[in-house]
Amino acid sequence: MSIKPVNKIDENIKEVSKEPHAEIHHDHDHKEVHYGKPHFAVFLAAFTSLGGWFFGYDQGVTGGIVIMNSFKNDFCVGVYGNVSDCNLPVAAVPSEYRRFLVLFNLLYNVGCFLGAVFISSVVAERLGRRAVIFTSAVLFFIGTSMVIFPPGGSTKIMILILVGRIVEGTGVGCSSFSCPLYASEIAPTNLRGMLSGFMQMTVVIGLFAANVVNILLQNHKWGWRLSNGVILIAPLLIMAGIFLCPETPRWLYKKKGRAAAEDSLKRIRRIDDVSAELDAISDAIKEEGSQISLKELFTKKKMLERLGIGMGMHVLQQATGINPIFNFGGIIYESVLGKGIISLLILSGTNLLSTIPALFMFDRLGRRKLLIFGGLAMVVGHLVAATIFVTGCTVTTSIINGTTISEEKVNCSTSSGILMLVSTAVFVGFFAISWGPIAWIYAAEIFPLNVRARAMSLTTGSNWFMGTIMSYILELIKPLGIHGVFYLFSALSLVAVGFVYLFCPETRGVLLEDIEEQFDNFQLKNRGFVKLFRRSCKRKRKRTMQVNIIEMQS
Repeated sequence: MSIKPVNKIDENIKEVSKEPHAEIHHDHDHKEVHYGKPHFAVFLAAFTSLGGWFFGYDQGVTGGIVIMNSFKNDFCVGVYGNVSDCNLPVAAVPSEYRRFLVLFNLLYNVGCFLGAVFISSVVAERLGRRAVIFTSAVLFFIGTSMVIFPPGGSTKIMILILVGRIVEGTGVGCSSFSCPLYASEIAPTNLRGMLSGFMQMTVVIGLFAANVVNILLQNHKWGWRLSNGVILIAPLLIMAGIFLCPETPRWLYKKKGRAAAEDSLKRIRRIDDVSAELDAISDAIKEEGSQISLKELFTKKKMLERLGIGMGMHVLQQATGINPIFNFGGIIYESVLGKGIISLLILSGTNLLSTIPALFMFDRLGRRKLLIFGGLAMVVGHLVAATIFVTGCTVTTSIINGTTISEEKVNCSTSSGILMLVSTAVFVGFFAISWGPIAWIYAAEIFPLNVRARAMSLTTGSNWFMGTIMSYILELIKPLGIHGVFYLFSALSLVAVGFVYLFCPETRGVLLEDIEEQFDNFQLKNRGFVKLFRRSCKRKRKRTMQVNIIEMQS
């Protein structure tokens, strides 16, 4: 038996370890697309993004109204206890009232999930993108009316209000799906990030406005009803104006043919020559084939991978801790700084001010860079806040009014409290320019037309599903401590950065119909860290084989 020399084996190892890095190219060249004047497209995106008003406003207003006396008078005092019972800390209020508060928030998120997954995609595919925007406005108007108009003081009426919260949530779930979808399909490629991000702008404006309105109306006898009712202006405007907006050319081409799509595209672009963009849409539809079923979406490897990326991005957006920061930030900073409402106003103001420049960054710096570097800054923000709490705050436990319920009291120096708030503001600011808007933008871009609505409904639903889970984060404060929760958010934000680095190609400046090629050419094995790891493993395997050969020779 002959034994090959070591250098010959080295050559064989190198030959076996070679892997093709050939990129996949498509035959179409869509470089000559002309987009005409963008003004009307900008107006359309701005108008349809009004759905984000009730998305953001409702999230912002709820955290404030549940601590208003007007809300307690309607749903606790005389129903589950007296005034003193209803004003105890949340751990000591009557258990039935606490259960109502949990359901008031939980059922809203359930409604958002149902709207995003089961209603929006069906309406968007069968009736069009405008129809689902209209549907979201109708559902939100009906649901909010069911919440604010019935009288309080009765458990039977409270059941109706909880049903209203579900209906209200379905409207928000549909709007979170429909607004970025419509904007992405009517936007010029060079402005798609900004126009798809308009919804995030209206969300943060709504969030900030809700905090301001809550402060102004907190002592009014109808305070919680008025705060909730102000936002009904937005769905009324959408219902009145949405069908004056053109349907998206991509949906029209798929459902009604080239002529209908051409008329819509000419109206949006304000030019007569739209043949190049129509050709791009036509090429994409021919390549994609017919509408695929939900079963095929989960069984076709390429679509399943894309769906995993879209859903992963939305789950990780929630995992960074943004919703708990706004939902429970008032409670946390009331303990840390003694200024809960003011702290929330500062954080929502930071969110708003950071989102304005972000609209101009998506199409200049790119989605991928902003997600990675913004995510790293978010990691630092949480990490610093947690560390400041550990070094500058103490926690003492006391018994509430001789009951069996214990309450933890946080004692922090003023400087530590301010630094914690600044660190959290850093997190919020970088979230606003990266993960906040881009998760919605990216998921609206990455799916082929024949599956876009179904896939987006699932990615949006995953956001609300994770949001429902994150609504329980308050329960982790006792076992982990405030610092532990911030450390957890920091770790999850780091996971989010790694996810983008490994799986998410850049989509800036790429025609929607050409994004397929971006994913075909973006291979996990070509990432720098992955190459380094693989190279290290190969060297280790090579040394092991060399040692084995030498041992055999000896």
